[in-house]
Amino acid sequence: MAADGSHGPRPFQQRRASTTFLRVPADEWVTVTRGFKTEFRATPSAVSKLWSVKVPTPVVAYRHRTSSDKYDSCLMVLTAKWLEPLGAISAESLCNEGFDTMAEFRRYWMQRTKRRFTPTRMVTVYRVRPWEQEDAEVFSRRILGLLYGEFMP
Repeated sequence: MAADGSHGPRPFQQRRASTTFLRVPADEWVTVTRGFKTEFRATPSAVSKLWSVKVPTPVVAYRHRTSSDKYDSCLMVLTAKWLEPLGAISAESLCNEGFDTMAEFRRYWMQRTKRRFTPTRMVTVYRVRPWEQEDAEVFSRRILGLLYGEFMP
């Protein structure tokens, strides 16, 4: 390691890229991956790599089917992420979640999590969309820029 903390021949810094995964609740898999539901909420994870990524970014969305112990996956785009209290969901987010009212969302949340609806409970919100063919060029350019930008003509 160089004295300045970089990994690589001085004065250059080595950069890395890696796959980012996003677990989608199993019950919401079809509606999320087909683009009918563009937001979902989850209990925050302190170790999630998702906190360090800049959005928009490609992610491998996946679900675990416990009945067969198999996984489903597909490429999607994470367009936004944030923390908020469960009860602070906006009218726009209710619509993105697929609900007309807070009462509908509250019933759904309790059924999905098997817990009381606690409005002050912090949740992570993920806004996603299905992968589109044009995304390949956009994100390829971004990844090349991040890894090799300082060396590109």
